[in-house]
Amino acid sequence: MSSFRIILTLAVMATLAGCGFRPLYGGSENAAINNQLGAIQIAAIGNRVGQKIHNLLLDRLNPRGRPQSPLYTLSLTAQISKAEIGLKFTEVATRAKLSLSANYFLTDNQSGAILTEGTVRSVNSYNIPDSEFARVAAENDATDRAAREISDEVRTRLSLLFSKQGQ
Repeated sequence: MSSFRIILTLAVMATLAGCGFRPLYGGSENAAINNQLGAIQIAAIGNRVGQKIHNLLLDRLNPRGRPQSPLYTLSLTAQISKAEIGLKFTEVATRAKLSLSANYFLTDNQSGAILTEGTVRSVNSYNIPDSEFARVAAENDATDRAAREISDEVRTRLSLLFSKQGQ
C-alpha cells in the first residue's frame, strides 16, 4: 500500500511540474511580489466601510509600513447594500443580505497609466434578532466579514498581476 502512495505522489508531482504549476506565494518570486505589493500607496476611501477596507489593505499590502516612495497608487470605491430576505408570518424580517462591492484601479505613479482595474464583490447574510443592539452587532459583523473578503480578493488579484509581470 505504501508503494502505491509513493507512485501516486510521484505521478502527481510529475503532472504538476509538466503543466507549469507554480505556487503564488512560494519560491523566489514571493519576495519580488511582496516588494511590489509593499510599494503600493492606498488612497483614502470615503465612508466607514471604505475605511475598514483601507486599513485591511494596509495590513495585507504594506505589513512593514507605508512606502516612502510608492511606485503605484491603489484607488477604491465601495458600495454597500442591504436587503431583508427572511420574513415571519407577521411580515417582520428575520434575515438580511449584505452586499459589498468595490471597484479598484491600480495606477503607475510614473506614467499615470492604469495597470489593472476590476470589481470585487462579497455577499454575507446575518440574522435580524429582536434586540436592536444585537441587530447592529450582527450587521457590523457581516460588514467586517465582507470587508475582509474584499481586501483578500484585491490582494490576490494584485499578486497575480505582479506574478504575471515577473514571468
